[in-house]
Amino acid sequence: MPRSSVAFTREPIDIAALAEAVSTVLTPEELAATPIEVRPLDDGAAAQVVMLDRVVLTVLRPRLVPAPAELARVYGAVEAPSDARWSTDCFTTWEPEGVIGVRLIEAVAAARGGAAVHLG
Repeated sequence: MPRSSVAFTREPIDIAALAEAVSTVLTPEELAATPIEVRPLDDGAAAQVVMLDRVVLTVLRPRLVPAPAELARVYGAVEAPSDARWSTDCFTTWEPEGVIGVRLIEAVAAARGGAAVHLG
Protein backbone atom coordinates (compact mmCIF):
# COMPACT_ATOMS: atom_id res chain seq x y z
CA MET A 1 0.00 0.00 0.00
CA PRO A 2 1.45 3.40 -0.89
CA ARG A 3 2.23 5.88 1.83
CA SER A 4 2.99 8.85 -0.38
CA SER A 5 1.08 9.86 -3.51
CA VAL A 6 0.62 12.88 -5.71
CA ALA A 7 -2.59 13.85 -7.48
CA PHE A 8 -2.23 15.65 -10.79
CA THR A 9 -5.52 17.38 -11.62
CA ARG A 10 -7.12 20.01 -13.83
CA GLU A 11 -8.90 21.58 -10.84
CA PRO A 12 -7.36 22.06 -7.37
CA ILE A 13 -8.30 19.65 -4.60
CA ASP A 14 -10.09 21.37 -1.71
CA ILE A 15 -12.14 20.44 1.37
CA ALA A 16 -15.34 20.16 -0.67
CA ALA A 17 -13.69 17.77 -3.13
CA LEU A 18 -12.45 15.61 -0.25
CA ALA A 19 -15.93 15.51 1.30
CA GLU A 20 -17.41 14.50 -2.07
CA ALA A 21 -14.80 11.75 -2.39
CA VAL A 22 -15.79 10.38 1.03
CA SER A 23 -19.39 10.19 -0.21
CA THR A 24 -18.37 8.25 -3.32
CA VAL A 25 -15.91 5.85 -1.67
CA LEU A 26 -18.04 4.85 1.32
CA THR A 27 -21.48 3.28 1.07
CA PRO A 28 -24.46 5.05 2.65
CA GLU A 29 -24.44 2.41 5.38
CA GLU A 30 -20.76 3.00 6.11
CA LEU A 31 -21.33 6.76 6.16
CA ALA A 32 -24.19 6.37 8.64
CA ALA A 33 -22.21 4.08 10.94
CA THR A 34 -18.79 5.76 10.82
CA PRO A 35 -17.80 9.07 12.38
CA ILE A 36 -15.93 10.98 9.66
CA GLU A 37 -14.38 14.42 9.74
CA VAL A 38 -12.75 16.34 6.91
CA ARG A 39 -10.79 19.12 8.56
CA PRO A 40 -8.47 21.90 7.44
CA LEU A 41 -5.12 22.30 9.18
CA ASP A 42 -2.82 25.29 9.57
CA ASP A 43 -5.09 27.83 7.89
CA GLY A 44 -5.60 25.61 4.85
CA ALA A 45 -2.01 24.45 4.38
CA ALA A 46 -3.30 20.88 4.62
CA ALA A 47 -6.49 18.91 5.08
CA GLN A 48 -7.12 15.61 6.82
CA VAL A 49 -9.76 12.94 6.58
CA VAL A 50 -10.34 11.35 9.98
CA MET A 51 -12.39 8.18 10.43
CA LEU A 52 -13.07 6.62 13.83
CA ASP A 53 -10.58 9.08 15.36
CA ARG A 54 -7.81 7.87 13.00
CA VAL A 55 -6.23 9.99 10.27
CA VAL A 56 -6.60 8.06 7.00
CA LEU A 57 -5.46 10.79 4.62
CA THR A 58 -3.52 14.04 4.76
CA VAL A 59 -3.55 16.28 1.68
CA LEU A 60 -1.26 19.28 1.33
CA ARG A 61 -2.27 22.54 -0.35
CA PRO A 62 -2.35 22.14 -4.16
CA ARG A 63 0.41 23.78 -6.19
CA LEU A 64 0.71 24.49 -9.88
CA VAL A 65 2.37 21.61 -11.74
CA PRO A 66 6.04 22.55 -12.08
CA ALA A 67 7.94 22.80 -15.33
CA PRO A 68 9.05 19.43 -16.76
CA ALA A 69 12.62 19.68 -15.44
CA GLU A 70 11.42 20.49 -11.91
CA LEU A 71 8.74 17.78 -12.12
CA ALA A 72 11.46 15.23 -12.96
CA ARG A 73 13.73 16.52 -10.18
CA VAL A 74 11.02 16.34 -7.51
CA TYR A 75 9.08 13.23 -8.57
CA GLY A 76 11.55 11.28 -10.72
CA ALA A 77 10.10 9.40 -13.68
CA VAL A 78 6.49 10.26 -12.78
CA GLU A 79 4.37 11.34 -15.75
CA ALA A 80 1.72 13.98 -15.10
CA PRO A 81 -1.30 14.01 -17.40
CA SER A 82 -0.69 16.60 -20.12
CA ASP A 83 -3.72 18.69 -19.13
CA ALA A 84 -2.98 18.67 -15.38
CA ARG A 85 -2.52 22.14 -13.90
CA TRP A 86 -2.32 21.24 -10.21
CA SER A 87 -0.22 18.83 -8.15
CA THR A 88 -1.22 17.84 -4.65
CA ASP A 89 0.94 15.78 -2.30
CA CYS A 90 -1.05 13.22 -0.33
CA PHE A 91 -0.10 10.93 2.54
CA THR A 92 -1.80 7.86 3.98
CA THR A 93 -1.07 5.82 7.05
CA TRP A 94 0.71 2.47 6.92
CA GLU A 95 -2.11 1.08 9.06
CA PRO A 96 -4.88 -0.98 7.37
CA GLU A 97 -7.19 2.06 7.17
CA GLY A 98 -4.65 3.62 4.81
CA VAL A 99 -6.38 1.62 2.06
CA ILE A 100 -9.35 3.95 2.46
CA GLY A 101 -7.01 6.93 2.16
CA VAL A 102 -5.65 5.55 -1.14
CA ARG A 103 -9.19 5.05 -2.45
CA LEU A 104 -10.01 8.64 -1.45
CA ILE A 105 -6.94 9.99 -3.30
CA GLU A 106 -7.91 8.13 -6.43
CA ALA A 107 -11.55 9.25 -6.21
CA VAL A 108 -10.77 12.92 -5.60
CA ALA A 109 -8.16 12.97 -8.38
CA ALA A 110 -10.62 11.46 -10.86
CA ALA A 111 -13.37 13.87 -9.80
CA ARG A 112 -11.02 16.83 -10.37
CA GLY A 113 -10.09 15.64 -13.85
CA GLY A 114 -6.82 13.93 -13.15
CA ALA A 115 -5.00 10.93 -11.82
CA ALA A 116 -3.15 9.84 -8.70
CA VAL A 117 0.40 8.54 -8.86
CA HIS A 118 1.54 6.42 -5.93
CA LEU A 119 5.17 6.96 -5.00
CA GLY A 120 5.67 4.38 -2.28
